[in-house]
Amino acid sequence: MKLQSLLRNLGLTSLCVILSAHVGSPDAWFEGNAGPYKVTIQVQMPGVVPGVAQIFVRTAGDKPDRVTVVANKFDATGGAPPPEVATPLENSSDTYVARLWLMAAGSNSITVEVSGAKGSGKAVVPVVNVPMRRLEFDPRLAIGLSGIGLFLFVGMVTIIGAAVREGTLPAGELPSFANRSRARLAMIGTSIGLALILFGGWSWWSSVDSQYRRNLFKPIASKAEIVSTSVPPMVVFSVTDSDWVHRGDSAWARARQRRTSWTPLVEDHGKLMHLFLIRDDMGAFAHLHPTTSDSIAFESTLPPVPPGRYRVFSDVVVESGYAQTMVTTLTVGQGANGDATKTQLTDPDDSWFTGGAANTRSTMLADGLSMRRVGTAAPIVAGREAGLRFEVLNADGTPATLEPYMGMAAHAVVAKDDGSVFVHLHPMGTISMASQMTFSLRQPGDTIFGRLGRRLSAAEHSAMNATPAATGSVGFPYAFPKPGKYRIWVQVRREGRILTGAFDIHVISGVKSAE
Repeated sequence: MKLQSLLRNLGLTSLCVILSAHVGSPDAWFEGNAGPYKVTIQVQMPGVVPGVAQIFVRTAGDKPDRVTVVANKFDATGGAPPPEVATPLENSSDTYVARLWLMAAGSNSITVEVSGAKGSGKAVVPVVNVPMRRLEFDPRLAIGLSGIGLFLFVGMVTIIGAAVREGTLPAGELPSFANRSRARLAMIGTSIGLALILFGGWSWWSSVDSQYRRNLFKPIASKAEIVSTSVPPMVVFSVTDSDWVHRGDSAWARARQRRTSWTPLVEDHGKLMHLFLIRDDMGAFAHLHPTTSDSIAFESTLPPVPPGRYRVFSDVVVESGYAQTMVTTLTVGQGANGDATKTQLTDPDDSWFTGGAANTRSTMLADGLSMRRVGTAAPIVAGREAGLRFEVLNADGTPATLEPYMGMAAHAVVAKDDGSVFVHLHPMGTISMASQMTFSLRQPGDTIFGRLGRRLSAAEHSAMNATPAATGSVGFPYAFPKPGKYRIWVQVRREGRILTGAFDIHVISGVKSAE
């Protein structure tokens, strides 16, 4: 309770210091094909720039002969470094691991190539590399280094003084007053010179550290409000961040020494924005797709959700492949939620869900369908792949036939009870499909799409929303970042109707699981 109160007082926006494309869950997950090989890829981001990312590649089926990984930045104009060879993970026959330096902040990608007897193929995993934390200097190490530095400082001054005082004297002759005076002056000059060198180094390091602090990731400022005077009531989500609002105003940027380098928004799963409303007690959930005329204010019909305070999460992707989640809060008052029988939603893919989660591993849906969580009943451990798989069954227990929902067999949202973790999942993982297509469709010489005049074509947008085969079973590759209580909403489409199942999941820490 104390933690929840503290987070509420600080505000949800402060939580964004640890997010990039999601909230509190920086790792990127991808499940799909690398040519003839089925792979599951996890990228553990370093959180500092430059930093070392760890890439885990698990293959299914025939064992490949070689797995390599390489990093690319979205606006790189030079050649990429040679790929790093991934080595088999200890005590595992199907998982490979590699470490990559990510030197540049911003939109990057990890390209994994798998080759063997079945041929070769590649998979592209987009990642957002931003400095989210600053590594603190260990005080014990600082004391030790200071002692060594003081010893070297005194030693240097002493050596210079001795050299000037006695370096030219014949053996056995004592230094004169003049020699001793020159030695003192040399020692004073050496001390001043070393002090200036140290001051210059300290000033340089302070400047670099200050610049790094300024470049630490800061979320795009936003707000959400309800226009209850309209019929039906509307949710208006507005981007209030000055850099975004003035992103095309070069004069504004020059006057404030700011960069307005945001590229235009692109559709992800056919939508410019995915807006999620989650009530504080997680008893209500909405997945909306607002419309906009200026990419600053986004409007959507408020679905008939119950009154209360809601956490608001907004997923967007820009043409560079940079994906980000904006966070704010919203209060739905009494009588502001409209009439469920008369609500005309803004987008046919909008949906909402009210009520608690399943007390068991199964929950009832509409039309006699049910959804159940399948797999092992072992506790889920933070930091380890969770094995999130679900089945949708007909009333007679047979697998239901599902329809694609925004280009995917299913969508899922994971949220921690204190709001510190939010993730929008798909069967292909945590990554944005639009970001993946941005990197996959790059041509030689491309830097930022749009800036060079190259935009995604209609055919490319169609490929971005390619429809997979839909079955009654769906899975989501993911590892919960920390222990605690989570709720997951799984969304599928059946006969034109969006169905949502909610499940509570308790995640334990790795330390406890080992006891």
